[in-house]
Amino acid sequence: MDTRGLSTHVRARLTAQPPVLYFVVALGAALRLYGLGAESFWIDEYSSLAYVTSRTTFEVAREVPLVDPHPPLYYLLLDIWTSLVGVSEPAVRLLSALFGIAAIPLLYALGAELYDRQVGVFAAGVLAFSRFHVSHSQNVRMYSLLVFATVCSMLFLVRLRTAPTRRAAVGYVAASVALLYTHAFGALVLVAQHCYVLGSRFVRTGGTWAVDPRRWLGVQLAVAVLAVPWAIDMGRQALALLTPGGGSGAVAWGWIPEPTPIRLVSAVGAYVTPSFEDGFGGFLVLVVIGLLALGSQRRVSLDRERTLLLACWIGIPVVALFVVSSLVVPLFIPRYTIAAMPAVALFVAKEIRRVGTVEIRYISVVLLVVALVAGLPGYYQTSQNTEWDDAAAVVTDGADGDDVVLVHRGYFAGLVAQYVHRDRPTVPVERVSVATPVESVRQTVRSHDGDVWLAMSSSTARNRTEIRAVLARSGRHVRTERAFDDVTVTHYVTNDTGGTQ
Repeated sequence: MDTRGLSTHVRARLTAQPPVLYFVVALGAALRLYGLGAESFWIDEYSSLAYVTSRTTFEVAREVPLVDPHPPLYYLLLDIWTSLVGVSEPAVRLLSALFGIAAIPLLYALGAELYDRQVGVFAAGVLAFSRFHVSHSQNVRMYSLLVFATVCSMLFLVRLRTAPTRRAAVGYVAASVALLYTHAFGALVLVAQHCYVLGSRFVRTGGTWAVDPRRWLGVQLAVAVLAVPWAIDMGRQALALLTPGGGSGAVAWGWIPEPTPIRLVSAVGAYVTPSFEDGFGGFLVLVVIGLLALGSQRRVSLDRERTLLLACWIGIPVVALFVVSSLVVPLFIPRYTIAAMPAVALFVAKEIRRVGTVEIRYISVVLLVVALVAGLPGYYQTSQNTEWDDAAAVVTDGADGDDVVLVHRGYFAGLVAQYVHRDRPTVPVERVSVATPVESVRQTVRSHDGDVWLAMSSSTARNRTEIRAVLARSGRHVRTERAFDDVTVTHYVTNDTGGTQ
């Protein structure tokens, strides 16, 4: 096909799509690009950025899996991206936003192939307006890439089912390998696919397989071979996780709370809206839409095979992870289940499509739209991250080279230093030891004659009294104190009469 023929083909494909799809994609893009740099980095975003800015590309590929529980694909892409666009908040977050935007038409394509165009548009709309997906599309983490890779893998799986060509096989292998190298729990998506293919024989007419077994084994063998480096790292992480005391390869998971049924329900509901009890209201919306579809007198019959695919897609990344978290070690938090979100969007879309009564279908659509939109104003109008940039601005406006910035908790120190050193590269930023905060502050102030700027997160303020007492004994008193969202900056100046340390 020559260039003109290709252009004509692409134009024909684009014009053949329903106009409402372009409206959905445009609004979804606007939601993900709006306010992209309004928030300061939070600690996980800073960690992502620090991983790539402090290492070469080769070191990112080899070393990051040793210090982070996630595979390196996103970090490699972020390394390339930051070398092109820089490290400002909007520039760095744009990478995640682009993956988030691209997932919208991709989910439409999957819904159109699996069901029809109407289901595709509905599902794309759910993804486009989901506050949960919007927030992760504005985050310097791998979760928007995880959704994108998941939908890609599922789309090529469906094509292997309907038109098993070499292109579909290559696309499936590439997307599935990318999925595995994006997130540790991307493997759960492949487990869900295996469950679907194995179970398809029991729900398809004539007892046939959704995908020819030999072809399926072939593509899985290719995925397995390409995923060997990832499997080695993940095996090491799993052994460290299950070994008492961890070991040299252990990654800290102790911050994850114990799973509860309400956390499970809220995690799924948060895909739709987190505005009521962190997602419980969204779950109720899903239940109501399902009941409306079930109670419709003229509902469209249920397709068992496609329902099996969605059930496996939701059940393994969400329910299976919840069970493992309950029986082995807590691993269940909502963002770790985000790979199942497109399946929930497709489920809602096909349930609305299954409603035979037009009036009830309109009620379902209105209910869904209200639930999706309800969470967006609060997301854009309130601060989502600790205001480290504003806190650092207080320091940079008044500090000089003789001053020192103290940051309680070491993992916040690097984040504060990034903002302070943009304008005041000579001002030292020191960590206050969590284990021995008093001695840590005492040693730091002894070596600095200038002012002290103390930055403390509200979540780490239990040592505030002791630290202030040390600073008072060092001959310093409070000149100003500024409180921001979840962080307070206190400026200590030297007394004229001095003091004892």
